[in-house]
Amino acid sequence: MSEIPVWLAVEPAAGDPRSALVLTAERRSAEGFAVVRHAAAAAVAQSGSCSCCRVPSGLTAVLRQLFLDRVRGTAAFDRIVVAADDETAILEAMTDPLVAARYAYKGLYSR
Repeated sequence: MSEIPVWLAVEPAAGDPRSALVLTAERRSAEGFAVVRHAAAAAVAQSGSCSCCRVPSGLTAVLRQLFLDRVRGTAAFDRIVVAADDETAILEAMTDPLVAARYAYKGLYSR
């Protein structure tokens, strides 16, 4: 199975029926996305811990769950769009071994 692309969108203006939208802060959800999830805690990690021992961030937990939902057939999407101010939360989530094995960060989203 190939990796699922993850894109950063500071303000996702238009929805994409083939994308899952993950909101990392109090943001308005754009219409038209296949799935919308909220990741309240954008980056929670224990200082000095390795990636497998850190407390997972909200984004990490949402990405893990979205993968399971996709495999089980309860969510259909081809890519993830993360609505965040910058790529910090995504880069932190990508240090998680389970997330890194399933997703590939691609940069800024443009449609």
